[in-house]
Amino acid sequence: MPKPFFSIVMATHLRAAPLARAIASLRAQTCADFEILLVADALDADSAAVVAHDLGAEDSFLRRNGCPGPAESRNRGLAMARGEWVVFLDDDDTLQPHHLSTLLPHCQRPDAQVLYTDVTIVTEDRQQPGMPELGRQAMALGTQDPATLWVKNFIPLHCLAYRRSLLQGLAFDAHLASQEDWDFLLGVCARETPRFVAGGGAVMHKDYVNPGQRRGQQEASNNTTVVLDFLHVYRRWPAPTPELKAARAGLLRGVGLDLPVDWF
Repeated sequence: MPKPFFSIVMATHLRAAPLARAIASLRAQTCADFEILLVADALDADSAAVVAHDLGAEDSFLRRNGCPGPAESRNRGLAMARGEWVVFLDDDDTLQPHHLSTLLPHCQRPDAQVLYTDVTIVTEDRQQPGMPELGRQAMALGTQDPATLWVKNFIPLHCLAYRRSLLQGLAFDAHLASQEDWDFLLGVCARETPRFVAGGGAVMHKDYVNPGQRRGQQEASNNTTVVLDFLHVYRRWPAPTPELKAARAGLLRGVGLDLPVDWF
């Protein structure tokens, strides 16, 4: 079987309707040169029906055991990926039809290693039939300095595309309660600075109406846990310049934690 250009790694957890929407957004892509690697940490009848109906012969599905959470699911999917480039897409987010086609010519440049696009934030109510949209806002990520990624993340995971060879030896940390996407991205940044591509079509869907619909709204991601995870990420990936060390110290000082700049 010929290798696809893109590998789309998807993590899912008992969200059949958003999962079906996410896969439908991939089927609508104007660039069809991709495979889907879908990994579930739990499976119910509705999700299983989506898997059976919506995945194609060129795609792969794994129902894994172990602790729930997207980090390990992404690691398993990445291990199965065959494409030259990798995109991670969570089950509740989507890509507009032109997204992969927009990325493709930039990915084909021999010097390209990691790319990212703008994002549109859509708010919705997932408890209502059809998950009606409540609002949307375009976020211009290209105006921000990639160096600030060493202080705080501003790029949603599915806005990024990585040359698969760049990811050798990197993995999502399943022990983090939050910030595992950012931790992974800093591992990438230690090797290559992400490059912005205009015109992409990443869409992040958020449900603020019904608590617990996104992982960041769950109890495990409270303020104390987030600060502890920031400390973990900062310690693992030291800031490369004195200015970024000072910016890290200032950020934590704002939440009541005063550490010497040299710590960062």
